[in-house]
Amino acid sequence: MKYLSLVTAAALFALPGFAQAQNIVAKNATSIANFFDEEGVAFEVTTDDVGDPKIKVDYYGNDFSIYFYGCTDNTNCDAIQFFSGYQTDGGVRLSKVNEWNTENRFGRAYISEEGSARIEFDIYLGNDGMDPDDFAETLGIWSRIVQDFETLIDW
Repeated sequence: MKYLSLVTAAALFALPGFAQAQNIVAKNATSIANFFDEEGVAFEVTTDDVGDPKIKVDYYGNDFSIYFYGCTDNTNCDAIQFFSGYQTDGGVRLSKVNEWNTENRFGRAYISEEGSARIEFDIYLGNDGMDPDDFAETLGIWSRIVQDFETLIDW
């Protein structure tokens, strides 16, 4: 018979040569760094002020940082946040940012105490993480959010 049984197909996928792509997880920076490395995207793994992982990314001209949250002893994190900040010296009105937040489903924008415009996008990855294709799609959503926000603040 030319068709593989479900048991045979499952056994083949368990073999190293047939391994499926690993989910993107936030447990440490390695999973996300590997994703960007495979994509040929420039990145740098560092740590934030409390010692949790942080990744600085240049995603095809979109510079942003990824912060890790829900960490235990700076590892075993369960969420990440995409973040971009813009030194606008108070040049963006709060009402404009509030209107943007009202009209946009994804991302959250605000004005910092120093007058900088900022945008964030939180992603809960939990224990099992996110499929690499879905993570790539999420990055695409983030890129569109950033482009729209930069237009709003005349960046």
